Amino acid sequence: MKLSKFISELKRRHVLKSTIAYLAIAWVVVQIASTVLPTFDAPDYTLKALFIVLSSGLVFWVAFSWIYDLTPDGLQKTDDIIEDEETVKLANQRLNKIIAASLVLAVILLVLGSFWAGSSWDDDLTPDNKKVAVIPFVQQVDDGLEEEDEEEEYFKIGMTDALINELSKVDQLTVIKRSSTQILSSGFHPNNSLISNVISGIDYFVDGVIERQLNEIKVHIKLKKNIDAEPIWQKKYTKDLSEIRLLWAEVAADLARQMSIVVKPEDMVLWSGLRPVKPETYELYLKGKHYMNQSTVDEWQRGLVYMEEAMNQNPSDPYAYAYLAEAYVSLGHAPNSPPDVFPKALAAANRAINLDSTVALGWAALSHYHTYFGRDWAMAEYAFERANELNPNLAYNHYHRAWYLALFGRMNEAIEEHKRAQELDPFIPRHTAWLGELYRWIGLYEEGLAEVENASQMEDGYALSMLIKGKIFLDQGKVEEGLEILRQAGEINSGWKFFGYGPALIRTGHIEEGRAVLEELEAMPLTGFRALCLGIMYAELDDFDKAFEYLNYDKKHGWHPWLRVMFLKDEIKKDPRFLKIIRDMNLPDPSPLVYYPELS
Repeated sequence: MKLSKFISELKRRHVLKSTIAYLAIAWVVVQIASTVLPTFDAPDYTLKALFIVLSSGLVFWVAFSWIYDLTPDGLQKTDDIIEDEETVKLANQRLNKIIAASLVLAVILLVLGSFWAGSSWDDDLTPDNKKVAVIPFVQQVDDGLEEEDEEEEYFKIGMTDALINELSKVDQLTVIKRSSTQILSSGFHPNNSLISNVISGIDYFVDGVIERQLNEIKVHIKLKKNIDAEPIWQKKYTKDLSEIRLLWAEVAADLARQMSIVVKPEDMVLWSGLRPVKPETYELYLKGKHYMNQSTVDEWQRGLVYMEEAMNQNPSDPYAYAYLAEAYVSLGHAPNSPPDVFPKALAAANRAINLDSTVALGWAALSHYHTYFGRDWAMAEYAFERANELNPNLAYNHYHRAWYLALFGRMNEAIEEHKRAQELDPFIPRHTAWLGELYRWIGLYEEGLAEVENASQMEDGYALSMLIKGKIFLDQGKVEEGLEILRQAGEINSGWKFFGYGPALIRTGHIEEGRAVLEELEAMPLTGFRALCLGIMYAELDDFDKAFEYLNYDKKHGWHPWLRVMFLKDEIKKDPRFLKIIRDMNLPDPSPLVYYPELS
C-alpha cells in the first residue's frame, strides 16, 4: 500500500482524529490523577502505573479505531459502514466535539494549576518563608519497640540528618538543625521562654518512624502544624538502602508540596542524579560522622577510622570527603589542634568538589580552610557563596562566614550572618555567645550581654559565655566583676585563662598576677594558640620585641588573621613588624570596623 493511500485510509477510518481524542483525554486523566492521588496517599507507583496503562492502551485504541467507528447506530465495523456525506459529517462532528471538550478541560486545568503555582510562588518569595523542624526519628525493631541500643543510635541520627540535608536545599525553607531539634524531642519545661520562643516561630514539624530489615528501609513520615498535634499529612515509603539518598529527596519534595512550596528549578536540579550508595560503605560513613561529632578525642578518632574505611571502600564518595574536610576544620579550631589538620582539610575538600561540585559541604569546608589557614580570601568568599547557593541552611557556613566578614570589618553583614546561624541552630550555645562578642566589638553591650545570658541558659557553666561577659564588663568599666568572671572562665577552660584572663590582668594593672599567667603558659610546649596568647600578653606589657617573637611563630593558629581587628594597642598596630604580619596573610592594613546602626 502506497503511503498516500495509507494516509487516506487513516483519514477515512478516523484513526488520526481518534488518536488525538485519546491523547487529549489521557492527558486530562493524568492531570486529575496527579492532583487527586497524593490527597489519598496513593503509593508512588500508582501514577507511573496509570501512565503505562494509558500508553499501552494507545496501541489498542489505534487498532480498534482502524477496525471500528462510532456511528449514530453505535459501534460498527468500518468496512460495513455505508459511507455517505451525512455519515462522514456526523462522525467528524462527534470526534471534533470530543477533542474540543478535552482541550477545553485541559486548558482549564492548566490555567488553574498555573494560577495556584503562581500564587504559591509569590507567597514563597515574601520574607515570611516557611520554618520547619525535623524531630529526630524513632527507630523500631521487629517487636515494634523503639531501638535503645546505643550502637544503633548512629543510624536514626544519620537518617534524620539526611532528610534535613535534602530539605535544606530548598531556598524557601529555613530548616532547624538536628542538634537543636533533639532538645525539642527530649522534653523541656514549658516555662523555658527561650525554647518556647523558638517553637512559636516554627511553621511545621516533621517526625518519623524508621523500620529496617536488612537493607530494606521503611519510613513513616508525619507533617504537623504543632509539635504535639495530629498530623495534617502522612505517608509511608519503602526503599532499598542503596537508594537512600533518592528516598530522602522524594520525601523532601513531598513535604515541600504539602507545605505549599513551589520548589525552584535550580533547587530541584540538586535532587536529580543522586547516586546510589553502597550499603556497607554508607554504614561506615554514618558511623564515622556520628562518632566524629562527639565531644571526646577518643570518639573523634574512632569516627575517623570509620570514615577512612568508608573512603577506602568507595574512593568516589564525595560526601565522606566533604564531611571529613569539615571535621578537620573544626578540629583546627581547638587551642591544641594538630598542625597538619588544615592541609588535610584542603585535600579532602578539593577531593569532594572534584567528585561532585553540587555537594555544599565540600565548598563550605573549602571556604573555612581558606578563612583560617589558606588565606586565599577571594576563594574563601567564592566558596562561601557557592555553599550557600547549594544549601542555604548550613548553619556552620553562616557562622564561619560571619567571622570572615568581621575580619574585614564588615560588621552589619557579619552580625546578619551570625543571626542566620543562630536561627538555623538556635540551641547551640556558641552561635549565641559569639554573636555577643560581635556586639561587644561595636559597643552594643546590652545586646551582647543578652546573647551571652541566653547561651548560659543552654549550658550551665558555659565558659565561652563567661569569657565574653567578662570582656564586656571590662569595657564598661566594671573591672573587678569582669576579672572575676574571666578567672572563672579560665578555671573551666584553660584556653580562656591565657586568651582572656591573662591579658585582662595586665591591661587593668594587675601586672604581677598577669605575669604569673604568662610564665605558666611559657612553661608549656609551644603551639600556634599558645604563641598567639603569649604575643598578645607581651604586647599588653609593651614588650613588643618579645611579642613579635611569638606572633611570628611559623605554625600559626587559625585565629591568627584576627589580629587585624583585635583590640590591641595602637603603638603595636603601627609597628612595621605588625603590618608585615598582616600583609603576609594577604590582608589589608588594619582599619576601623564599619558598622551602620541604621541598617540593622
